[in-house]
Amino acid sequence: FFQTIPNFVLLVVLVALFAVAGVSGRSSGGAGEAGIDESSMGRLEAWKAAFRMAMARPFTGVGLKNYSANFFFYSDYWEGFAKAVHSTWFSVLAEGGWIAFFLFLAMVVKTTRSALRSADLSSPTIAGDAYQPATHAMAQALVAGIAGFVVSGTFLTQGFTWPVYIL
Repeated sequence: FFQTIPNFVLLVVLVALFAVAGVSGRSSGGAGEAGIDESSMGRLEAWKAAFRMAMARPFTGVGLKNYSANFFFYSDYWEGFAKAVHSTWFSVLAEGGWIAFFLFLAMVVKTTRSALRSADLSSPTIAGDAYQPATHAMAQALVAGIAGFVVSGTFLTQGFTWPVYIL
C-alpha cells in the first residue's frame, strides 16, 4: 500500500496532522514553555534509572515486574514514590537485561517484516486473480497495529502485556 503513495504525500499528511492536532500549543514541552517541565523530567529520570538497571545487571535485568521496586536504588531523583518507566523499550531493557532487549527488538523487527510482506503479497497487483480484499485489509491492519505499538511503546510500558504478542 505504502509503495503506491509517493513519500512526499505521506510527509504532507503527517505535517497536516501535526498542525491540526495543535501539538506545539500543548503543555509539556510545547512552544509556550521554556525548558523541560516536571512531567518530562520525571520521564527522563525514569528512563535513566532503567538504563542504570540494565548496566548494573546486563544479563538478567532486575526481573519481571521489579522496575518499581528497584527505582529508588537507581534513581538520583526520589519524590517518595517509585515512578513507572513509561517506555516499553526501557522496561524490557531494565527488567530483562540486554539479551532480553535485543531478543525483544528482533521479535518486533521480524514481526514487522512479516506483516509488511503479508501486506505486499496480498495486494491486488501481486495477488492477481487470487486477490482477497478481506485478507489484504487484515494484512494492512497488522502493519498499522505494529506501527501503533512501536510508536506508543516509546511512552507506554507494554512489553510484557498481550497486545504485541497477539500481533
